[in-house]
Amino acid sequence: MKRKKKLLIADDEKYPHDLLTKLLPGDEFDIIHAYDGKETLRLAKEQLPPETKNIKIIMLTAKDQQHDRILGLELGVDDYITKPCSINYLARRIEMACDRSRG
Repeated sequence: MKRKKKLLIADDEKYPHDLLTKLLPGDEFDIIHAYDGKETLRLAKEQLPPETKNIKIIMLTAKDQQHDRILGLELGVDDYITKPCSINYLARRIEMACDRSRG
């Protein structure tokens, strides 16, 4: 049986959670939902150790200034995507990040 990829969605709005849950195949992804920063950190610690060093972080934000992008990359995000964006584009970027982790 193929091992599912864990995906932690952290967004304060319900809409992205619902869309990604529908769009990403349930047989490939184990989706975990967080709605604020504290919950995100708690769930990441609960659900993912000791694998946290290999977590891919995709930042989806409305902040589109170059200094925001640079800060995100300096903080270690693997991908920085600005809103609004197509849900299909976001799903593809998630799949690509997961593929890169397999090396």
